[in-house]
Amino acid sequence: MLPGAAAISSHDKFAAFDALFAQNSSEVSSLLINAITLVESDELVAIDMIKKASILLRPHLTNADGRRRPATGGLAPWQENRVKKYIEENLSTAISLDELAGLVRLSTSYFSAAFKVSFDMSPHNYIISRRVEHAKHRMANSSDSLSEIALDCGLADQAHLSRIFRRATGTTPSAWRRFIGQEAAVTARNRRISNGFSRFPGAEP
Repeated sequence: MLPGAAAISSHDKFAAFDALFAQNSSEVSSLLINAITLVESDELVAIDMIKKASILLRPHLTNADGRRRPATGGLAPWQENRVKKYIEENLSTAISLDELAGLVRLSTSYFSAAFKVSFDMSPHNYIISRRVEHAKHRMANSSDSLSEIALDCGLADQAHLSRIFRRATGTTPSAWRRFIGQEAAVTARNRRISNGFSRFPGAEP
């Protein structure tokens, strides 16, 4: 590499970013200002504006060293981490929007909009997705009944679990559990066969 090439490359990157930012800054600023104005009266419109502003800057949401920067209008990294940790630790209970907003010191309406920018889904849908994943883990690693698993995932009953599970995966919890059990049985059988072959001298591994 020629002397100074790295510096020139970095300079070019920043110059390109500055040029693009100058081109889009007016539109981004307008979108964000309007979103802040509307967040209390029309949350859906405010969220849409924040998303549009985020899209304008999305190709440039990394620092010079390639690390991710927080999406414009989204939660800060510490807020994302705190919210995710709280949700994971409280999947067996009801989790309200007010709780999550208070956790990161934001108003409920602003938190909801910022969360959607950061996670590309609403807080409610994110919590549902985590409950479904927790249910999968329980079904695959325990013999507990679906009713017990539903309660452990913070759901009302087995019927509630079935509704949200089918909506998320396209199949029922019972069918998913049978499939996973069959897969585990096939894996175990293949392992036993492989171990049996390995006992014979010169056998293929």
